[in-house]
Order: sequence, then structure tokens, then C-alpha cells
Amino acid sequence: MKDTQSPRSYVLVLDTNYSRIEEAIEKILEAFPFSWPGKRVVIKPNILGPYPPEKGVTTHPSLIRALVKSLKKRGALGTVGDNPGLSGYAANERCARISGIFDAADGCFVNFAKDITQINVPSRFFEKLVISKPILEADMVIDVPKFKTHLQTKITGAIKNMFGILVGAEKARVHLSAGRPENFSEALVDIYQIRIPDLTIMDAVVGMEGNGPSSQELRPIGKILAARNGVAVDGLMAAMMGIPQQSVDCLRIAFQRGLGEIDPARMEIQGSWSRLEKYKMPLTFVSQGLLGAAVNKLYYRPFVKPRLSVRLELCTLCGICVQHCPAQALTMGKVPLLDSKKCISCYCCYELCSNQAIELTGLMRRVTKRDKPEKAG
Repeated sequence: MKDTQSPRSYVLVLDTNYSRIEEAIEKILEAFPFSWPGKRVVIKPNILGPYPPEKGVTTHPSLIRALVKSLKKRGALGTVGDNPGLSGYAANERCARISGIFDAADGCFVNFAKDITQINVPSRFFEKLVISKPILEADMVIDVPKFKTHLQTKITGAIKNMFGILVGAEKARVHLSAGRPENFSEALVDIYQIRIPDLTIMDAVVGMEGNGPSSQELRPIGKILAARNGVAVDGLMAAMMGIPQQSVDCLRIAFQRGLGEIDPARMEIQGSWSRLEKYKMPLTFVSQGLLGAAVNKLYYRPFVKPRLSVRLELCTLCGICVQHCPAQALTMGKVPLLDSKKCISCYCCYELCSNQAIELTGLMRRVTKRDKPEKAG
């Protein structure tokens, strides 16, 4: 098989939809032959938060259902788990249920927040991290990310999805210790290297553009991307979005570390793909291309940021945005109040609002001129 000859650069691209996903999963498992019987396999979807499937924020449950079914047929001992952005045992399972992934796991869901361990991590930003133990104990890990943009890292795919092996407040600690976008991207690669997945299957049937990873702007794509190497999958995703791969920090860093190919021109790609027309990037990036990346890094990101606003008709004052702000930049009044001097632009408040009441406007503000807490809206 091609993947055994060049596992770092072979990517399989399949045309499909959610009603035909079982057929696609069977083709993928045939194309990437492993010895499955008796293997302990962890399936790691993207469960960002308590979002139902139709929102397009999380890995679609039909993909997880098909994968569990195919692995059971092959005699593998599969488990499904993730640590969503909301911390706590109860939140872990609640997010899985709302996303449809709990039921799709067909009895194989494991609450990743319950079985944890602390490990040493070679990183400039932290020495130890608390992660979910099943990831380390698995014989195989299947990374099942979503094809999406991201406000802080431009894209979120295979590399970023492994951020979900961190438990509870560890994610906030990483955001604080590696606050700048390029630092955070480096930290993501450090975490990805804790347990590099054996197989990546990306849900690109319906992608997300605009202000991901919880944008309301969905994009029908009709694809599944699969490879042994998740870095290659992310590189192809960036190319499909029309983003130069070297302008994406996590891709550039992963490539420099020899973790995988990021340029489709140097990949073996089976199946059809093309650049998606006018794919919309987050407001946090003013322009595309390598020149645009330099502008973003040297001028835009240090001095200006999009304005956070709250849609009052959607806000339930649940306080999740305040509770999960790593920098404690939000307080709750009649609406959430933002102290922009404390804000580190991680956008966790935006990501984790399942009511999608927090949004970003195109109006920019200079952070240096804000010295008082403001109403987000």
C-alpha cells in the first residue's frame, strides 16, 4: 500500500456525505491496514463544547458511529473520549451527549476527565501537564478533527485537536503561559508530540469558515481527509482554504521538527481536491499570504483586535465565559464585562458560548487605549 511506503506524505481524499459515511470509513480502514484484533484504540473526536451536531462545531456523530462499528467488526477494543473546553466531570459527559457523540460511541464513551496522570513535557512554556491517562495507555490513537478556521491559530485540525488530551484547568494554564499566537501554536505542537496519533480522519463533509472554531458560517465541502500523518492532513486543509502553509505557525513549527509534510505538491494524494473559492478567514487575520502573515505578526496582532460584543437576546447569563477566561479578564454584571488590559486574545469566551451570544465585529480597537472594564456589547 502507498501509506506503508510513505506514511508521512500519503493522504486519502474521499467524496462523501454523512448518509454515506460508513462506506467512507470502510475504505479508509482498508487503505490504512493495521493489525486491529485485540488492540486498545482511542478515538479522539473534537467536542469543543455543548453544541448539537447541526451547529457544525464538533465532529459529526455519524463519523464516530461508523468508526466504532468498523473497529468492533475488526475485533478492536475502541473507546471514544475528549476533554471539551468546559471543565469538570459532568461537563465532559454533557458535551458528549449534546454533540451526539455519546450515543454514537455505542457504549464506548469514556469520561476522559476521570482517569488522569501528570507527565513531564519538553516545552519552553511548561514542565508538566495533566492529561487523560487512556491516551497514554492506548495501543493506537485515531484523531478525528473537524475542518475549521480558528481565531488564534488560523486553522484547527489534527494538531489542535490533540489539545483535548489536557484535563480541566490545564488548557487555561497553557493559554496563559504561551499567550502570544505563535507561542500558543508552538505549545500545541509540544502537546501533539506527547502522543502522536496513528491515524487521522478529518471531518470535512461540512467545514467552518470565518471566526472559527465556533462560527455560524458553515461551508459544504463533501470530503473526508485521512492519513497516518496528521500534519499532512492539516497542510492539505490549509491549502484547500487557500492559506500558505508556512504562514500557519503550528504547521511551520511541525514541519521544522520533521513531524510531517505540509505542502501538497510534495504529498502523495489519492482522490480529488481543490482550493475552495473565497474561503473566509477569521477577523483576527487582516490578509492572506506570507506578506499578510508578516503584517499580522508585526502590526495587527500586537496592537489591535476585534471587538467582542454580546447579543443580549441570546445571552442567558450562565457565566461560562467568565468561569473559563484564563486571564480572568471577564466579570459578570448585567452582561459580561471585559477588561481588555487583561485580555490575552485567546477567545475562549467566544468558543465556549454554546448559545453563540458572543460575537466579534469588524470594528477594531487599539488595546493600548483601553484602561477600563467595558461592556462586551
